[in-house]
Amino acid sequence: MDLFRKSSCFHMMISAGILVLFIVIPSETCIWIPTVEQQDFCSAQYVFGADILNRSSENEMYGFVYNIRVADVYRYNGTKDIVKGFKTIYGEGRANSCGPQLLDVNSPYILYATEREGELQIDDYRKMQYVEKDDIIRMSQKYDCSCEVRFNYIAVQTNNADFQLNPPTTDQCNVPSDYCRRSFYCKRNLTGACVVGNHGNCY
Repeated sequence: MDLFRKSSCFHMMISAGILVLFIVIPSETCIWIPTVEQQDFCSAQYVFGADILNRSSENEMYGFVYNIRVADVYRYNGTKDIVKGFKTIYGEGRANSCGPQLLDVNSPYILYATEREGELQIDDYRKMQYVEKDDIIRMSQKYDCSCEVRFNYIAVQTNNADFQLNPPTTDQCNVPSDYCRRSFYCKRNLTGACVVGNHGNCY
């Protein structure tokens, strides 16, 4: 079971007029797009472990404000000290088409986050009780964000197993059809080429 609560199913909020697999998605629509966790990790500006100290909201329909204490940092833009200094993060409210980002107070989480309009916003999250040692190893040692992870979206969406992606370059990894969303990783080998691997249980 994938225990990530996706803020937008990266599973994402698609604006009107954006074409996804030749389908125009209405604005503010929550849709599911298959990914592996490395894609979610690398699309976030920051990934870190944090304790949720407090939750507040002026209107729960529109969002929540969390006071946090950062413990461990796995991805950052700048320096780790900047991330360690984060005190506040914002989550979607109950009116969000993908559901609210409702975190439990006095509980630790892994948070995927991005700064938008000067505010640190939650992308994804997982409660620490569902985080395994192998998850930490992948985030800290296996995920290589200099590699492009390519998903065969046309084959998935059309259920056409005959459609194949072009062979990957040395800077790319193609996600196999029998992929494991959680254990998959793409990392450069000793020759500098990006190669597919798996670490941990298949989820």
